[in-house]
Amino acid sequence: MKISERIIAVYLMQRFVRMSRVLLPAFIELKSKKNLTQFEERRIKGIEEVYQNFNADPKASKILINSNILELIQKIYFSVLKEEGFDSKGLFQYDQFIKECDRLIITWDRQMLN
Repeated sequence: MKISERIIAVYLMQRFVRMSRVLLPAFIELKSKKNLTQFEERRIKGIEEVYQNFNADPKASKILINSNILELIQKIYFSVLKEEGFDSKGLFQYDQFIKECDRLIITWDRQMLN
């Protein structure tokens, strides 16, 4: 992979992680609701489209940014999609996702300030 390709890949990864930090908690909240408005139903479908169309190998985040964030995102998304709810393992993975997202975002924001 050329350096320019790697820079673009890392940038896309950053955008996806930042977006997921907002979308996954919203998705979880919406999926837990009993009566959805039409707007909420469209929002769920939009979020599902984002994650169904994103087909990166979870190993990519390990290689590009030394993080398992893509694996965490995929596990949480598919768990919520299947409406399995969160058992203790799911809650642990969600907590890991939040912490890892926040850690990455703080790191990236600091790098942008330099």
